[in-house]
Amino acid sequence: MFELQEEGASSNEKRFSPEEKKKIMERLNERRRQEQKSKEAIRRYLSRKKIYNYQGREYYKIKDYKYSFYISKEVMESLADTVVEVELERSGYTANRKQKGFIKWDPVRQSILVSLSKVRIYYKPFEVE
Repeated sequence: MFELQEEGASSNEKRFSPEEKKKIMERLNERRRQEQKSKEAIRRYLSRKKIYNYQGREYYKIKDYKYSFYISKEVMESLADTVVEVELERSGYTANRKQKGFIKWDPVRQSILVSLSKVRIYYKPFEVE
Protein backbone atom coordinates (compact mmCIF):
# COMPACT_ATOMS: atom_id res chain seq x y z
CA MET A 1 0.00 0.00 0.00
CA PHE A 2 2.85 2.36 0.79
CA GLU A 3 4.41 1.55 -2.57
CA LEU A 4 1.20 2.48 -4.40
CA GLN A 5 1.07 5.91 -2.80
CA GLU A 6 4.69 6.47 -3.71
CA GLU A 7 4.00 5.50 -7.34
CA GLY A 8 0.93 7.77 -7.43
CA ALA A 9 2.96 10.72 -6.17
CA SER A 10 5.60 10.24 -8.84
CA SER A 11 2.97 9.99 -11.61
CA ASN A 12 1.52 13.39 -10.57
CA GLU A 13 4.84 15.11 -11.24
CA LYS A 14 4.87 16.97 -14.53
CA ARG A 15 7.59 16.08 -16.99
CA PHE A 16 8.88 18.69 -19.40
CA SER A 17 10.35 18.02 -22.81
CA PRO A 18 13.76 19.53 -23.61
CA GLU A 19 12.09 22.17 -25.83
CA GLU A 20 9.75 23.23 -22.99
CA LYS A 21 12.67 23.41 -20.56
CA LYS A 22 14.57 25.59 -23.02
CA LYS A 23 11.60 27.98 -23.43
CA ILE A 24 11.13 28.24 -19.66
CA MET A 25 14.82 28.99 -19.13
CA GLU A 26 14.75 31.63 -21.90
CA ARG A 27 11.78 33.38 -20.25
CA LEU A 28 13.50 33.31 -16.85
CA ASN A 29 16.72 34.70 -18.33
CA GLU A 30 14.81 37.46 -20.15
CA ARG A 31 13.04 38.45 -16.91
CA ARG A 32 16.38 38.47 -15.07
CA ARG A 33 17.97 40.64 -17.79
CA GLN A 34 15.09 43.14 -17.69
CA GLU A 35 15.32 43.41 -13.91
CA GLN A 36 19.09 43.85 -14.08
CA LYS A 37 18.75 46.61 -16.72
CA SER A 38 16.17 48.37 -14.58
CA LYS A 39 18.39 48.22 -11.48
CA GLU A 40 21.36 49.59 -13.43
CA ALA A 41 19.21 52.42 -14.83
CA ILE A 42 18.06 53.35 -11.31
CA ARG A 43 21.66 53.34 -10.04
CA ARG A 44 22.78 55.59 -12.89
CA TYR A 45 19.85 57.94 -12.30
CA LEU A 46 20.44 58.16 -8.55
CA SER A 47 24.23 58.54 -8.85
CA ARG A 48 23.85 62.21 -9.83
CA LYS A 49 21.32 63.02 -7.11
CA LYS A 50 21.91 64.67 -3.75
CA ILE A 51 21.58 62.61 -0.55
CA TYR A 52 20.20 64.23 2.61
CA ASN A 53 21.04 63.05 6.13
CA TYR A 54 18.31 63.33 8.76
CA GLN A 55 18.34 61.63 12.17
CA GLY A 56 21.13 59.29 11.15
CA ARG A 57 19.41 58.04 7.98
CA GLU A 58 19.95 58.90 4.33
CA TYR A 59 17.14 60.22 2.13
CA TYR A 60 16.53 61.39 -1.41
CA LYS A 61 14.42 64.50 -1.87
CA ILE A 62 11.57 64.40 -4.37
CA LYS A 63 10.49 67.78 -5.65
CA ASP A 64 6.94 68.90 -6.32
CA TYR A 65 5.51 72.37 -6.79
CA LYS A 66 3.71 72.26 -3.42
CA TYR A 67 5.69 69.92 -1.17
CA SER A 68 8.97 68.13 -0.86
CA PHE A 69 9.04 64.45 0.02
CA TYR A 70 11.91 62.49 1.45
CA ILE A 71 12.24 58.79 0.65
CA SER A 72 14.88 56.62 2.28
CA LYS A 73 17.91 55.62 0.25
CA GLU A 74 17.34 51.89 0.81
CA VAL A 75 13.84 52.04 -0.66
CA MET A 76 14.96 54.02 -3.71
CA GLU A 77 17.81 51.65 -4.46
CA SER A 78 15.59 48.58 -4.15
CA LEU A 79 13.16 49.70 -6.84
CA ALA A 80 13.09 47.57 -9.96
CA ASP A 81 9.91 46.60 -11.79
CA THR A 82 7.83 46.40 -8.64
CA VAL A 83 5.57 48.81 -6.84
CA VAL A 84 6.69 49.56 -3.27
CA GLU A 85 4.55 50.90 -0.45
CA VAL A 86 6.49 53.66 1.27
CA GLU A 87 6.14 56.16 4.05
CA LEU A 88 6.83 59.58 2.61
CA GLU A 89 8.41 62.18 4.89
CA ARG A 90 6.72 65.41 3.82
CA SER A 91 8.19 68.75 4.75
CA GLY A 92 6.10 71.85 4.43
CA TYR A 93 5.77 75.28 5.92
CA THR A 94 3.99 74.13 9.07
CA ALA A 95 5.65 70.88 10.14
CA ASN A 96 7.03 67.57 8.98
CA ARG A 97 4.37 64.97 8.30
CA LYS A 98 4.38 61.34 7.31
CA GLN A 99 2.18 60.07 4.53
CA LYS A 100 1.85 56.60 3.06
CA GLY A 101 1.81 56.02 -0.66
CA PHE A 102 3.18 53.92 -3.49
CA ILE A 103 6.32 54.42 -5.54
CA LYS A 104 7.67 52.78 -8.68
CA TRP A 105 10.36 53.30 -11.31
CA ASP A 106 9.38 54.10 -14.89
CA PRO A 107 12.18 52.90 -17.18
CA VAL A 108 10.69 54.61 -20.25
CA ARG A 109 10.57 58.12 -18.75
CA GLN A 110 13.60 57.53 -16.53
CA SER A 111 11.71 58.99 -13.59
CA ILE A 112 10.15 58.10 -10.26
CA LEU A 113 6.37 57.70 -10.19
CA VAL A 114 4.63 58.37 -6.89
CA SER A 115 1.03 57.84 -5.84
CA LEU A 116 0.31 60.02 -2.82
CA SER A 117 -2.83 58.10 -1.87
CA LYS A 118 -3.32 54.46 -0.98
CA VAL A 119 -7.04 54.64 -1.74
CA ARG A 120 -7.01 56.29 -5.16
CA ILE A 121 -3.89 55.09 -6.92
CA TYR A 122 -2.78 57.68 -9.44
CA TYR A 123 0.90 57.86 -10.35
CA LYS A 124 2.51 61.19 -11.00
CA PRO A 125 6.11 61.68 -12.20
CA PHE A 126 8.44 63.40 -9.75
CA GLU A 127 11.98 64.66 -10.14
CA VAL A 128 14.59 63.62 -7.60
CA GLU A 129 16.76 66.54 -6.47
